[in-house]
Amino acid sequence: MALSRRTLVTTGIAAASTGAITAALAPGVRVALNRDAARPPRDILVVVFLRFGSDGLTLVAPADNGEYRDNRPTIAVSSSGGSAGLHIGGLGGVAFFLHPELTDMKALYESGNLAVVHAVGLPTNTRSHFESQDLMERGVVEKDSLLKTGPLKGGWLARHLMTRDLGLTGLGAVASAADVQTSLRGFERAVAVPDVTQFNVIGGDLNLNIIEALNAGPEAHARAVRGTVGMVKSVRESLAKLNAAFTTSQNYPAGEFGTAMRSVANLVKMNTGLEVATVDFGGWDHHYNMNTHFPGHARQLSQTLGAFWSDMAPYRDRLTVVAMTEFGRRLEENAAGGTDHGAASVMFVLGGAVRGGEIYGRWPGLRPADLREGDLRITTDMRQVLQEILAKRRGETALAEIFPGLAYEPLGILEERRAGGLKNLFRRGT
Repeated sequence: MALSRRTLVTTGIAAASTGAITAALAPGVRVALNRDAARPPRDILVVVFLRFGSDGLTLVAPADNGEYRDNRPTIAVSSSGGSAGLHIGGLGGVAFFLHPELTDMKALYESGNLAVVHAVGLPTNTRSHFESQDLMERGVVEKDSLLKTGPLKGGWLARHLMTRDLGLTGLGAVASAADVQTSLRGFERAVAVPDVTQFNVIGGDLNLNIIEALNAGPEAHARAVRGTVGMVKSVRESLAKLNAAFTTSQNYPAGEFGTAMRSVANLVKMNTGLEVATVDFGGWDHHYNMNTHFPGHARQLSQTLGAFWSDMAPYRDRLTVVAMTEFGRRLEENAAGGTDHGAASVMFVLGGAVRGGEIYGRWPGLRPADLREGDLRITTDMRQVLQEILAKRRGETALAEIFPGLAYEPLGILEERRAGGLKNLFRRGT
């Protein structure tokens, strides 16, 4: 009896690999998990998707700009006063301010670990959340591309992982979510682990034993299921010994995003061989009353990234986090004190190799002639940022297979990976 990887485990984990090494997480605590000890550790990439259209003009606001203030009389971020935004510099002669709730991200920016890319997006004409998300996660701009056969049927991360033999073992590619996101679809060894501390199998031990017994044969699918069962048992038994160690993690904010990022951090610290992780943070579709709803989301984003960065101190030199959204919001606020679907937004790139403390991209302006049908115009294809991360930090050379038709034009956000991790010796603020 073959089982779907999506239905095997309550919290969504499945893996076909077996074997084990021991990895230390805390004094006296050892975990039987899976990483090839003979292979040097590779860079870790965490892709955060801010789902349902995060407003880049509120996250990183041109708060002194007249067109910005005129079009957003009740929701604009202020450049002065008690609730003023956090000034971070300029782009194209315009001063920019982080939302006042992004205090942790301001500190990361000032330390040189966080970069901002503004007026960025996927150059399409759709304002549909689901179509835009699908296109972005597949790394294509045309809907027709979704119908093609071959590797384009999968996601951009899946294509990256399949372009060469990466030798991923154990939990090498993880979706910290209830299901594997589209960006990882097509890579058979991708697994879903929304909360590693609540790890269990549907129906508990009884179902686990039944699953194992029903897949005792020599067939490939049976071997894969047995490998999954073995990994489930190994991780679950290890977690029973690790409760105290897990509770000493950084103080992540409550909610699914904090839980997901904590799980990613724990998987890294457990030495599972994690190299690529995807995380969702939804709820950014603020069509009304942004002054009430947006600050909490901004605070969660900032505090969670701050906690994750602190948690990952020993791994920072080989860590890159990129946060993106499917599209931004219209320049003009609506009658309900919110914003409707737009075009360009912002991306954030966090990591030990990031040339941070800078705003990248080209600012198009906010005058009527500068806009695209009332929206902030896209001047940087978001795939350029992803290309640079894959090329410089993940050693990817087959970029044309991952993002077909897109020339490689790096923005200079990241340094090339090289042995020794010497960059931080010369980083300001460290």
